[in-house]
Amino acid sequence: MNVQSKTIQKRWDVVIIGSGFGGSLSALQLARAGLDVLLLERGDWVARDDSAWDVHQILVDRKYKAHTPFEADQMIGRGMVQPDIAVGGSSVFYGAASLRLRESDFQAHTTFGDIAESNGLSFIDWPVRYDEFASYYDRAEAMLDVAGESKADPCEPPREADYPQKFPRYSKAAQLIADAASSLGLQPFPLPLAINYHKDHERKACVHCTTCDLFPCKICAKNDLSVTILPQAIGEGAVIRPNVVANRLVHHNGRITAVACVDTKTGDAFQVACGLCIVSAGAIGSAKLLLASGLNQSKYNGDLVGRYLLRHCNGIVIGIFPFETNPERRFNKQVAITDFYYGNPERSDLPGPWGMIQALQVPPAEYIQSQAPPPISTIGAATTRFHSYLLCIAEDLPNPENRVKLHAIQKDAFGSPIASVHSQYHKRDKAARRALYREGARILRKAGAAIRVRKPINTYSHAIGTCRFGSSPESAVLDPYCNFFGIKNLFVVDGSFMPTAGGVNPSLTIAANALRVSDYVAENWQHHVGERKTESDADVR
Repeated sequence: MNVQSKTIQKRWDVVIIGSGFGGSLSALQLARAGLDVLLLERGDWVARDDSAWDVHQILVDRKYKAHTPFEADQMIGRGMVQPDIAVGGSSVFYGAASLRLRESDFQAHTTFGDIAESNGLSFIDWPVRYDEFASYYDRAEAMLDVAGESKADPCEPPREADYPQKFPRYSKAAQLIADAASSLGLQPFPLPLAINYHKDHERKACVHCTTCDLFPCKICAKNDLSVTILPQAIGEGAVIRPNVVANRLVHHNGRITAVACVDTKTGDAFQVACGLCIVSAGAIGSAKLLLASGLNQSKYNGDLVGRYLLRHCNGIVIGIFPFETNPERRFNKQVAITDFYYGNPERSDLPGPWGMIQALQVPPAEYIQSQAPPPISTIGAATTRFHSYLLCIAEDLPNPENRVKLHAIQKDAFGSPIASVHSQYHKRDKAARRALYREGARILRKAGAAIRVRKPINTYSHAIGTCRFGSSPESAVLDPYCNFFGIKNLFVVDGSFMPTAGGVNPSLTIAANALRVSDYVAENWQHHVGERKTESDADVR
């Protein structure tokens, strides 16, 4: 694309880059606080028409794939990754799982430090504790209207509020897994989900279809950010500008003064002036943006930018049954099992933490046919009605060599170097995944599966950790409120801030942290910007 000449646009109190969980929640809270907020998003609003549930358009042809790819380690060698993008970030395509980290996850070094050290790596404790997060988890669950069942999770951390929605009944496919796990002495429970089950709600209630995970919701029943948080942010005065790529943060004398952008539709280059900048482009995108802006040259912590990438060591156990597992054709990603979150006392050779197991929707036959190599593609696609999937989420250990860099040669269509991602699982990560595989296979066998197949997942959908927060710039990029050490008006509020991964989907933690940080920013905006807010702040500068 031919990028056109730059123009300077008006100055905003706050410019936010990225509309995922960090960016959206921050935009809403700061707009409510009376700040002039602009949110930039590289994707567009998704279409809520028949294409939303069309397997070929969404999963095979990749209608919403990014035009800003990154290079990364894959199952075999390195390759280009083009994630799906949209206003609302990954929430538009995710499976709505909304779990809290456990208390020990905030004190990983104190609790599990010897395990990491024995493997040549190191955990660090978070600079905040779970009890400081608990009320923000309550608020995030309420704002995302999460359905769940309190006190059903055997290792659930303390909570003040109940889930805002009652969980619906299990599908027959989910009940099969829950019964099998219970018969083995485990404690399965309803997987907390950010899905609308209210029949009297202004939006349509969930119809329990099988096109939820990986798909946009045609009827807006999934509580993704584009149908829940962002309309409220707009109502409070925030402005959302889609189809805009942020190429660089302009900085001078230790301050961000503007964001250099490109309109992906027109090719026009422009700069947006800001009083305060919040980066929330995802762990890979945010690290790449900071690197492209030269912030790895910071005297405080520059070499840490992009390091300690975490993404969970995930895998699937596929059960193949002698009968149809989901004759209702109903959504069945409903069951979670955390009995092995801290490991298994009977496995002294592999002390915790391990992670969790959860039911997973069987993907459409057309998707399996297009993705798997032959003959697995043909066999798998022909037998999907006899399948049941269990997702194993193993915690991976922080490794400074797992990192994001700038590609030495290749640039994207908008003139910016693409991210070059290097991430290899440690032997301890794989051992934890194998242990969860074994337990998942036991459950499927008990449920009646004649064949159990293990399949590792090597994606970056849970990527976190590249700008981790901490108490000191010697070990962290961000301070405890996610302020970039050395740059007073720069914050990073996506999953980049997390120094450890725990064993659950990170989305709810990112949302809770965004609420925590945006409360702080709203109260301390003048301190970080160095000026009082006046009506003239919105003028063109």
